[in-house]
Amino acid sequence: MTFLLVVRRLHLYLGLALLPWVVLFGLSSYPFNHPAQLQPKWTVRFDRPYTLEIAPGADLHATGARILSDAGLSGGFYVNQPNPQRVNVTHTNFMHPTRITYFIDQKRLLAEDREFVWRQFLTSMHAHNGNELDGTLNKVWALVIDVLCLALIVWMASGYVMWWLLPGSRSWGWVAIVAGAATFAYVIVRL
Repeated sequence: MTFLLVVRRLHLYLGLALLPWVVLFGLSSYPFNHPAQLQPKWTVRFDRPYTLEIAPGADLHATGARILSDAGLSGGFYVNQPNPQRVNVTHTNFMHPTRITYFIDQKRLLAEDREFVWRQFLTSMHAHNGNELDGTLNKVWALVIDVLCLALIVWMASGYVMWWLLPGSRSWGWVAIVAGAATFAYVIVRL
C-alpha cells in the first residue's frame, strides 16, 4: 500500500465519519448569520413560592444545582445571577429547554418551557459547551467535538498532501489556496 493510497483512504473515511457533524455545523451556522426577529414562546411549567438562602459569595454553580433539583430536573445547566435579587438557571435541552428564575426578594420560583423552534434547536447544538455542563452526555458531546476539531485538521492536511502528490491538480490548487487566503486576510483586516 503506497503512502498516497493511505492518505486518500484516511481522507475518504474521515470525510465519511465527519459528515453528520460537518452538516450539523454547516446548517446551524445559517441561523447565526441570519437571525430571526420572532421570539420563541415560553409556557409556564410552574410558578410557586420558594425559599433558598443564598449567602454572599456562595458558589453559584451549587446554588443552580440546588434550584434545578428542587424544580424536579437534572442534567446540564447554565446559571447566572444578573442582579442580587435574581438567579437564572437554564436547563439545557436541544428540543425544549427550561428556564428557571428564582426571584429572591419575592421568594418565588418560576419555571418555563420553550416551544420547539428549528432555528434555536440548531443554534443550541452549534453553541453547546459540554465541558461546562454536568452530565455524561454533555461530556460525550464535548469529547466528540474535540475529536472533530482534530479530525478536521487531519482531513485538511490529507487534502493538501493529495493535492501536492497529484501534479495535475497543482495549478487549480494554487488558485484555490491563494483565493481562500486572500479572502480570509481581507475580511480579517477590514472587519
